[in-house]
Amino acid sequence: MTDAVKQDIGAAEFFAEEEIRTFDFDSQQSTLLHKFAEELAAIGGPQAPGAKSKASLAADQLMLSFSKDQCELLGAYSDGFVSALIFEGLQKITHARPPIELPDLTSLENRYDVLCLAARNQILLKLVDNNAFAYDMDNEGKLVRLVANFRGGGLIKINAEPQIKELSSHSGLALGPHTEAPYWCAVNAKDGHSPSPSSLILSALWNPSLEPTRVIPLLPILERIGVTNCLALTTGNFQFSRSDSFVSGKGADGRNVSILEFDDKVGFAARFNSYRFSVNDNASAFVKTAYTALCQGVGEATPAEYTLTQESAMAINNVRALHCRDVIKDNRRVLVRIFGLSKFSSPVVISEDPLLLQG
Repeated sequence: MTDAVKQDIGAAEFFAEEEIRTFDFDSQQSTLLHKFAEELAAIGGPQAPGAKSKASLAADQLMLSFSKDQCELLGAYSDGFVSALIFEGLQKITHARPPIELPDLTSLENRYDVLCLAARNQILLKLVDNNAFAYDMDNEGKLVRLVANFRGGGLIKINAEPQIKELSSHSGLALGPHTEAPYWCAVNAKDGHSPSPSSLILSALWNPSLEPTRVIPLLPILERIGVTNCLALTTGNFQFSRSDSFVSGKGADGRNVSILEFDDKVGFAARFNSYRFSVNDNASAFVKTAYTALCQGVGEATPAEYTLTQESAMAINNVRALHCRDVIKDNRRVLVRIFGLSKFSSPVVISEDPLLLQG
């Protein structure tokens, strides 16, 4: 019995290691990627008309330089078998030191170094068959989102610290384990709702205190809680509250959704937020037990930690892994984030270039 338990723990640790992989660029590949990113930034970055096709051409050119092992690693993420893919060996965008205080959001969004990081992220997404996109109801419909303490809640107060802090990537609050909203569906559109992002990719403009990004692969947790609990999580007995990042007047609370779903293309797909999801009051004891087991499993999991810099990026598989963070300690920390849509996802498309989806 003890040996069996040890084997289970060992298997879970193995799964966790296999779920988070690293892709290393050599110097020539990194130089080429940097050149393409600068070209994209010069036309205005991911938001510019034509950026989608330029990023695709850049990815095609880069693929020609990759080894068989590199291509297989990209393919594993593209096919949905990896929770997170870390890109290392990237070129530094700027040697300028972060300022004493965080600049305002608008001025940051228009900086050339931010556009370069965003453009590079868009190309990296394309390497794993993901198209950069935005939702109409989130982040004002813009593809690039800056993750930083613009609205208070960090360890150190900002100027005009608001009394009520929003739970979003624009605040400095700690964010518990979650996948990205919307939460109505994970792979295919449902009742006019596009699915949640397939991926999110992050890099850092500034991270002076080396604060980590945390990822929790879900497969080891689902293996641990067992088949019966997983089946219960596929029922529509859960609800969620509206995301604080949605545009005012858009988006709403949701009811009668599942946390897990089975999809022929990606296998299991999850949507969950530790601080927004709850189980319906009238759910059966089986379902409530399953929800408790999931929450306990997530709470007991040891997240993988990675410290992002300008010379790295991390793509997170949003239907296979949760991510989270501690309270922001240094208000100069700025991450550049883009959502990705995989080859398996079927959304409600509003415009193709730039790619805008109905949320």
